[in-house]
Parts: sequence; structure tokens; C-alpha cells
Amino acid sequence: MVFLFAIWLEKGGNARTKMIEVQVNVFMVILLLSIAVHAYLNFNRRERAQQSFFGLLLLAILVLVLEILSVLLNSPAHQNLLMLHKIVNTAGFAIAPMVSAAAALFVYHRIKRHAMIRPGKTYWLLAPLLVNAVFALGSYHYNWIFHITSENLYVRGPLFFVSPMSVFFFYGLALWILHVNRRKIVTAELFSLTLLAVMPLLLSLFQLYYFVYLTIWNSLAIAITINYMFLLHSQTRIDPLTGLGNRLAHDEYLASMSRKSQLVLSVVNIDLDNFKNINNAYGHHEGDRVLRAFAQELKAVFEGFGEPIRVGGDEFIVWVHTNDRTLIEGYLKTLTAKLNAGKSKRRLPYPVSFSYGITVFNDGYKDLQEFIQHSDRLMYEAKHRKRLRSLWA
Repeated sequence: MVFLFAIWLEKGGNARTKMIEVQVNVFMVILLLSIAVHAYLNFNRRERAQQSFFGLLLLAILVLVLEILSVLLNSPAHQNLLMLHKIVNTAGFAIAPMVSAAAALFVYHRIKRHAMIRPGKTYWLLAPLLVNAVFALGSYHYNWIFHITSENLYVRGPLFFVSPMSVFFFYGLALWILHVNRRKIVTAELFSLTLLAVMPLLLSLFQLYYFVYLTIWNSLAIAITINYMFLLHSQTRIDPLTGLGNRLAHDEYLASMSRKSQLVLSVVNIDLDNFKNINNAYGHHEGDRVLRAFAQELKAVFEGFGEPIRVGGDEFIVWVHTNDRTLIEGYLKTLTAKLNAGKSKRRLPYPVSFSYGITVFNDGYKDLQEFIQHSDRLMYEAKHRKRLRSLWA
């Protein structure tokens, strides 16, 4: 239907086409501005994924505004605004790849969560942006990417392909990141993030072929809106005390994994030792501090390797995409060392330790629920052995 509608626009009168193009773009700007205000007021602006999403929002709004101005100025009736028309198109072409780069950055931060990007290894990603910017700026005088005729009409230049290729590069990068990490995220998130790249990518090809405007940036706005809905839902999956996933996140993750075949998966059930005693002796405020500190260390140790979740109270679970028990035990030893170092640093009058059970998934389990229950049972057995040792010590 979108394709037929766009063809009908091209066959219709120029005035009608412009009117609809401007109206749709204005609607999308209002929609994205509303989302931007709500996101600014409600999101955790210290989280990198939400920072990159907000940057994507602002760039999308800016490019839509430039698109509106370009459509309105593209007329012999506005020959006195020819210079402004050139400036608008120069800015639009220079910014276009930045939007897809922001989309790729958002995808990366959604998957990697708290991982830092190492600038030394990513400087080369700036090359498409810089090359496109040079050609866009040069087009003002040399008509490389675009040309504004003496009648103030927009025409594609001989090097027009530079801009869409730069845009496609970053959408392709986003899809590659998703493909590599597809087993590490739930299906719903994989779907919404894929739309962010696929919708503008496919429809921009249609735009290039039919030379219409009602495609790429409007489809991007729709994909951003879908991802915003998912971000709002994801906030209900976050434990407010620790910042880890909560029970809802655990249930959704379990359901997502249950639909997959050939799982390479392990689970670690964790329970803090003597947490009740800490609460009784020092108060619930101190207990909350312990939970936050433990969650912070747990998140840091398993970053990029596992998905830590607080299932309730002082109980945690980590989904790990490996069947290497030795590797997991190494991470848990690192966690213990970090907790011991934290005790000395904070001069805590009590130790912070934990008991755990590790289970590696295989065909011997009837389902994932039985798999988790086995890990939980191993954790409580380890906890019981610790109590017996403390009684005999």
C-alpha cells in the first residue's frame, strides 16, 4: 500500500504532493517532539542506551525539519530564497548519515548495556561521516551530491550515491551487531531493534528508485516510536533498588529462551549469606546498601557475558550463554575477590559473601523450569553446607 500510495503521489499534481509530504513530516515532527519531552522527563539520562536514544530522537527531528524546509523551498516561486534552499540541503545531506550512526550506537548500547566504546578502536567509523560531510559541503558550490538549479529546483548530483551509501553503512552495521548478538537478547527487543535499521533501509531504496520523499525519514520516525514503546516496557522490567532486571524480566527471558532450539546456556542461582543477620543488626537501610553494592559488582563481573537478574529479596540469577562451567566459576571467583576488596575499602564490620549453584543446560532436562530448579537446589545445598561448617568451626 505504501508503494502504491507513493506512486499515486508522483502521478498527482505537484501542489498536492507537496502538501501531503509536508503534512506527514509535520505530524512526525510533532510525534517525535512529544516523545522527546516525555523521554527527557522520565528516562534515566545517565544510562548510555537512553542517552543514545535521545540523541537519535533529536537528529531525526532535525532532519525531518530540514526535509520540510527543502520541500517548501523547492519551487521557482521562491527563487529569492535560492541560497537558503542550498543551505538546507547541504545541512540535510551532511546530517543524514549521523542519524543512521546514532541508530547503530543505540542498538549497540541496548545490547551491551553498560559497555564503554573504546575510541581507539572505533575512530575508523567516523570516515563515512567525514567523507559525506566533505561532499555535502562541497555540493553548495560544486553540485556534487545535489544541485539547485537557477529555477530553484532540486536535482541529484553526479556523486549523489555518497550520501545514501554512508547511511546504508551504519544501518548495515546495526544489523551486523544484532546478528552477532541475536542469542543474547529477547525476541521482542531483537524485533524492535531490527525494525530501526530495516524499515529505513528498505524504504530508502524505494525512495531512491521512485524519487519520492514520504519514505525514509517517516519510516525511521515510526521505528523510533516502536522502540520507544519497547523502552517504556523495559523500564517495568528493571528492579528500582539494584538496577538489575526484575522478576518480570526473568519470566520474559525464560519464555524467550523456551522458544529457541539448540540452546548453549547455563544458569547461576545466587543467594547472599547471612543477609537476614545484616538487616537485623544494622537495619534495612544497610541491607539495601549491601544489595546495591552486590548488584553493582555482579553487573560489572558478568558484563557482556551474562544477564544478571534480581528475582527477589537477596536472591539473584544470572543467565549465561556458555556451557563452560570452569569459565563461570572463574567469574564467580572474581566476584568474590571484588566483594572482599570492597569490604576492606568500605571498612564494613561484616563480610559480604554468597552461595551459588551452577547448572549447564543439556537434553537431560525436561524443560527450562526444571533446569532452573536444579540450579536453585544446588545453591541451597551449598548454603546448607556453609551453615554446617560454621557450626563446627
